Amino acid sequence: MRLPYDEAGSGPALILVHAGVADRTMWREHLDPLAGAGYRVIALDLPGFGEAPVAPGPQAPWNDVLETMAGLGIEKAALVGNSFGGAVALRVAVVAPVAVSALVLISTPPPDLEPSAELRTAWDEEEAALERGEIEAAVQAVVEAWTLPEAEPELRERVAKMQRRALTVQTEAGEVAEAPDPLERDPGALAGADLPALVAVGERDMPDFRAGAERLARTLPRARHAVIPGAGHLAPLETPEEFRKLLLGFLKEPG
Repeated sequence: MRLPYDEAGSGPALILVHAGVADRTMWREHLDPLAGAGYRVIALDLPGFGEAPVAPGPQAPWNDVLETMAGLGIEKAALVGNSFGGAVALRVAVVAPVAVSALVLISTPPPDLEPSAELRTAWDEEEAALERGEIEAAVQAVVEAWTLPEAEPELRERVAKMQRRALTVQTEAGEVAEAPDPLERDPGALAGADLPALVAVGERDMPDFRAGAERLARTLPRARHAVIPGAGHLAPLETPEEFRKLLLGFLKEPG
């Protein structure tokens, strides 16, 4: 499925893939600065988020990213993903390594993530609200779980708006099947992902994701690990300048 996108700039392609509690608008402050740094920047809506409907058939968002890249004439790109978006980017790199020049993974769960009690509670509260048909309660559970306690009201409302839209679209679509996960079929594929990678995590993210970032950085053969000071799970929204400085510094390193 071809995905909705925003685009800015020209130069090497840089694909931005949003978190599961967001959509492509989470990147809006980054488009112009990244374009100004010399990149063709594409921010996508994954299926079931933002303006993208739920894809027909088994869900394989990594294939939708590749199809969108092909439609835009992009043969190779650096992929930047936050959380779920990072998980999608990882799978793009595994199924089509020739299409990925570099990976930037922000608070991305490793394939074998064992959720902590805190993470299970966050998921359970959202799921329970959805089972009751209470989308607004689910949205508030998401905001409480995935933003920092002292987050500005504007940021919390921004996350709420993005998630409200996604949950509405996904609820209306009903049950969907998931395509086979390429990393479950081949758990050793990450160790063979021979490309530059930055694996970063917010200093104040959940322990699951901090430990997961360290594990991913050890597994990917050409990865380096970074901690973003002051950030939680959504560093591009919480600490945008620090995130962008880290990203551009990595992209300008020799491959």
